[in-house]
Amino acid sequence: MAKKKKSKNKIEKIKNIPRFLVMSKLIGIFIMIAIIIIVAYSLYEMHFQHNLDSLPQLLISVFGLGAVYIGFYLTMAKWEHIETEKTKRQQDLLKLKKELSLIDNNGSLEEQVSELEQQIDELSNKEVEIENEPIDPNSTVG
Repeated sequence: MAKKKKSKNKIEKIKNIPRFLVMSKLIGIFIMIAIIIIVAYSLYEMHFQHNLDSLPQLLISVFGLGAVYIGFYLTMAKWEHIETEKTKRQQDLLKLKKELSLIDNNGSLEEQVSELEQQIDELSNKEVEIENEPIDPNSTVG
């Protein structure tokens, strides 16, 4: 029983640690660094070989990778924003429920609790909409 409490406390501590960056931004930083390295190395090699034939292919493929990342980032940012809002509203709801248990005779707290529950349900519905949203391969990003 004591081990379960210790493991729950560790999990709660880990959950409460603020993240350095959200994952989509961290991936973006690595992608942009990779793009810069690829372009710089390719330009370096083309300069010493005096051959610029591969430059159009390089530009299209590397900046195509950047465009794919932008699409990925937009989708992930939307998802992460909904998750943070949902978590924030759930914490507010728990706080209001605790206040409601202490002060049960005030009707405004019950209204706030029901409003937050509705907002959490709306965010859950948005999550489902994002999961079921079809991806159009012909759409442009930007």
